[in-house]
Amino acid sequence: MMSDPRVAMFLGRLRKNETRLLPWRRREHIDCYRAYDRDIPELPLAVDVFRGDDDAALMVTGWAPRHGGGLAFTQLVSACGLAAAEFLGVSPEAVFTQVREPGRGGELDADDVDASAKEITVNEGGGRFLLRLGARRDPGLFLDHRSTRKLVADDVKGRRLLNLFAYTGSFSVLAGLAGAKSTLSVDLSLATCRWAETNLQRNGLEAPAHQVIAADALAFLDDADDDVGPFDVIVIDPPSFSKSRRANTTFEVQRDHPRLIASALARLAPGGVIWFSCNLRDFRFEDDRFEKYAIDVDDCTAKTTPPDFRGTPHHCFRIQKQRR
Repeated sequence: MMSDPRVAMFLGRLRKNETRLLPWRRREHIDCYRAYDRDIPELPLAVDVFRGDDDAALMVTGWAPRHGGGLAFTQLVSACGLAAAEFLGVSPEAVFTQVREPGRGGELDADDVDASAKEITVNEGGGRFLLRLGARRDPGLFLDHRSTRKLVADDVKGRRLLNLFAYTGSFSVLAGLAGAKSTLSVDLSLATCRWAETNLQRNGLEAPAHQVIAADALAFLDDADDDVGPFDVIVIDPPSFSKSRRANTTFEVQRDHPRLIASALARLAPGGVIWFSCNLRDFRFEDDRFEKYAIDVDDCTAKTTPPDFRGTPHHCFRIQKQRR
């Protein structure tokens, strides 16, 4: 498979990307980045580089064709991963590959996150994050939201943050380090909540100022006691689609985002800000559903898309509640 001409094409583009990204990485002190992002149509792959203090790892993801990639596609993904490792100076044992099949949704309560083939601690924005590779789909840090995390951190000094669909708590960590008065991270997965607690503790961010709750985000917004909040900044970064056996619910971001944002606005202090994002490619923010609310909406998608990603990896909106 290493003799496959597509692997040579892949390496050629990888070299060009490294040359293009190197000045930016040095200037911004970027250790974790996307080195290749489906640049060549025949090679629908992503290569994410994670460099820690003393170690490095690669996550190589391939998107199988609609008719199914089969063994040949899996072998191509593996071959590109090994070629990238050699070029980037990463051990072959630290290359983790996965193939995503079309039409597969996510599970909110994937509680296998404590298991992994490799753990590595990486740095971003002054924060330290535990990554786990080899056991599940995502290693614990979404690289496309690097810029969004910085913008949220700039918003929160001395303020109260609510982080919904918090995953491993990366927004909460950087907010806490930026001087947030308090952070509350909410995620349905118990194991993911433990991971978020680990990240907070590794950065010296402890309860009661920094707390993690295992709960359904919508249920939390609707059912929490009246003395919970109000919050000055709310981060909402839901999956495009998910289903939960534990909560017996399904979530679709296009269908459910108006209700989700409306419930968050009820917990938001006057003058407060919601950062809402999602990865649904054809997402449409339904402005007409919010005409009765006194809010200002700013589409920050271009501003939050980093230079190591092609196209539109996410949609992002800053929603500010007007003061009375």
